[in-house]
Amino acid sequence: MRVMKKNVFKKLGVLLLAGVVLASAVGCGNKDTASSDASEVVASDGEMFDSNTLDAGQVKLLGKVCSVPVEYSDIAKKFKLRDEMTEQFNVKVAPMGSLDSVYLDVFNRSDAHLLVNLKNDRNTEELPKNCKISKIVAEADYADSSVILLPGDVSLGTTAYVITGTYGDPDTSIDSKDGFTYIYEKGNVTYTFEFKRDVEGCVKIVIESK
Repeated sequence: MRVMKKNVFKKLGVLLLAGVVLASAVGCGNKDTASSDASEVVASDGEMFDSNTLDAGQVKLLGKVCSVPVEYSDIAKKFKLRDEMTEQFNVKVAPMGSLDSVYLDVFNRSDAHLLVNLKNDRNTEELPKNCKISKIVAEADYADSSVILLPGDVSLGTTAYVITGTYGDPDTSIDSKDGFTYIYEKGNVTYTFEFKRDVEGCVKIVIESK
């Protein structure tokens, strides 16, 4: 009887051990799968910058990576035109023309906006929503890195030291009484960073497609 009990306990022990080993294997498999899934998400995200330099000709707007000039339709779910630019007011952009100083408000944020120029590169009149954004003006009082970001994690508030360390010396440097400006010419895009002497970090970024 004792021998039978020992055999029973021995078999139970073996089965229990096998179950633990199997559970561990399954758990590890799940971890690998999760890790693989995560890497696939990152790889297929499409929101990563292709480069850490301005040569990429890109800007990230509310997490969406766009090429400059930016198609308004690409960010229409994140930004909205001010009311006066909507179809209700029947505003049109002339053929091959532009519309300056248009406000783009961030959805669900009353304190954040960009100022842009819209360009119509078609031979017919177009609604503002069908145009490209040829110029973006972002100021620190109304935007931050969550709203606008450049390759290398450069944004409003970034210091001049970090900007030159990331992009190198500017093509043009302009000094004024109350601050200074760095200008970078990259292909068909001009990037301008403005600084105030009494404020730490960049206070204004202008991105313009020629």
